[in-house]
Amino acid sequence: MPTVLRPLLDAIEINHGPRIELGRYFLQLAEEARQIGISLHMGRGSGRLNEVNKRNQDTWKPLGPVYDPSVSSIDEGNSIYIEGQCEGEPVLTLILRRYDWPQSTLREEWESGRFAYRDPDIQMDPGERWIAEAPAAGEISGRVVFVGGLWSHPTFRRKQLPVLSIALMRSISLATWRPDFAIGMIETGPMTRALLPLYGYPPIQPGMMIVGGWRTFESNLIWETPNMLTEHVLNSLTGPDQPDQRNRRDEGIRRARAPR
Repeated sequence: MPTVLRPLLDAIEINHGPRIELGRYFLQLAEEARQIGISLHMGRGSGRLNEVNKRNQDTWKPLGPVYDPSVSSIDEGNSIYIEGQCEGEPVLTLILRRYDWPQSTLREEWESGRFAYRDPDIQMDPGERWIAEAPAAGEISGRVVFVGGLWSHPTFRRKQLPVLSIALMRSISLATWRPDFAIGMIETGPMTRALLPLYGYPPIQPGMMIVGGWRTFESNLIWETPNMLTEHVLNSLTGPDQPDQRNRRDEGIRRARAPR
């Protein structure tokens, strides 16, 4: 089903968190995007994400099964798609996928294949393995929001879009679902070193791997709790005489450790 896109400020619903501050923050993010030539749009489902990915294979690797509604359980009820446009063309994408695991954990869902596949026994390739060695994976459960599908057009890659992307992820996750955990995966190597400071140094642990399937790679798990999401939003609000702090490292953030 095609994704219906609406301007972010028309589409966003603030169901949780500090409503007044979140409302101000969405206005701030929309203005920051406008200043670099981007208009922000929001929709439901992964149809548009897959379409943009296929149109930009020269700068973007094929997406994994977690975003493919033909094999996964992703749908309009459990996913929010964000697109930044310049002159009507996509230049920024991200998607938030909600999971509900009241009796399970990220490790169980990842290693069983249910994180990506509706029916892993049938849909996973022979020999495909999902490995979750990050200690926090065994503790992350309940309502979990996974952010992925991050892409920016090459002409915009020097405009601090990761900072805008993580700000959108935090605020939309909190306002829409207030998850027990918001999580992401950053591929190990240069990507982690480049993105971690732009993301504000969230807790991070290595050990999330996929072997076989659509491709083999290892990633680092990052996560944040509702209190951390709220703190980032409040600390990032700017006024006429208040500088934006998001590019500076928060010295109060403790070293990564498993959630309790």
